Amino acid sequence: LMKTKKQIGNSLEDYLAGKIQIVDKYARRTKASGASTELGDTYNKYFITSCKKRNTESITVKKKEWDKLLSEIPIGSKKIPTYVLENKSEDRFIVMNLDTFFQRFANVLNNVD
Repeated sequence: LMKTKKQIGNSLEDYLAGKIQIVDKYARRTKASGASTELGDTYNKYFITSCKKRNTESITVKKKEWDKLLSEIPIGSKKIPTYVLENKSEDRFIVMNLDTFFQRFANVLNNVD
């Protein structure tokens, strides 16, 4: 049975929500994948996410999609915008702004030997 595009996208969103549940037990896929009043593709307290599954080996960050994600973040929000991509081989990547990465994770990086 062929999966719909929505079902294919949902599997990546469910996978991501499962990973985030390690640090936020309430993480889940948003209702209507961000098309409702909930922001992004996963509901959690740390990230606003956009998930994209590609049917190619290469992945690209589409500037228009990144800008759309940034425009959805409420003023004053501390949530980190992240763009999650999966390629044809089911390799998964998370993309975020470099400055944001170092601002948010400098304390973690300083504790790595």
